[in-house]
Amino acid sequence: MKQSKREREYNDAGGMCSIDILKRRLRILWQAPAPERRDLFLAGGPRPGIGHGTFVLTQAAYIRKRVWVLSVAVFAVLVGITAGWQQDVLWMAASVMPFFALTAVQEQVRSFTYNMAELELATRFSVKSIMMARMGLLGGFHLALLCLLFPVLALYEQMEIWHTGVYLLVPYLATTFLSMVCSRKVRGREIVYLCLGNAMLVGSMQMVGHGIMQWYERRFFGWWILALALLLAGNGWEYYRCACQAGRIYEQAGT
Repeated sequence: MKQSKREREYNDAGGMCSIDILKRRLRILWQAPAPERRDLFLAGGPRPGIGHGTFVLTQAAYIRKRVWVLSVAVFAVLVGITAGWQQDVLWMAASVMPFFALTAVQEQVRSFTYNMAELELATRFSVKSIMMARMGLLGGFHLALLCLLFPVLALYEQMEIWHTGVYLLVPYLATTFLSMVCSRKVRGREIVYLCLGNAMLVGSMQMVGHGIMQWYERRFFGWWILALALLLAGNGWEYYRCACQAGRIYEQAGT
């Protein structure tokens, strides 16, 4: 005899219930036991140590190659300006310095730009250590390049080397300071455009200041020293705030 529609539905429902019951029983039967002394076992595993110098050098491999290339390209522009004009080139070199700083800033805000919080959480080292290592590498590389340029500019401008260094470091640090402030306020790829705008603003100020106020004259040098001291302190404070904010963001992403 043929089964009625209600009987077929009842049999199908009963079969599905029996399968669910079987799955639950198998899950209980094959349930993995709770691990014993897991934390002690993991703590006793071998952990190869790494020194501070080795750690910093390993971070150099994670900095994009185009950042190094752009740094060298901007430095080549500075050298070309110096060698081409040879006179009254200080303000032109200072106008290019913000774009030199922009190459380092882009590397710093890369995690915020591409939303790499989850990836950074998987790293062995803290976010603050990684940021410090990468910014230290780029900053040291830029300073080494500029040390080659300071004597040449001092010779052409007939001034002391450390005066030239102050005039070039102030726009560099002004760009990094403004860009770090923006990186704390904005998320996403808009940061790149804001950093570029900061570089253009600081570069324009060098040209306007030279044309209107002649602020590279010796009588204004005391103000340049004050600006350098304030920018050094401001960059250190903004770096600390950016690193703390990055740590909080990554902790929230991991919860």
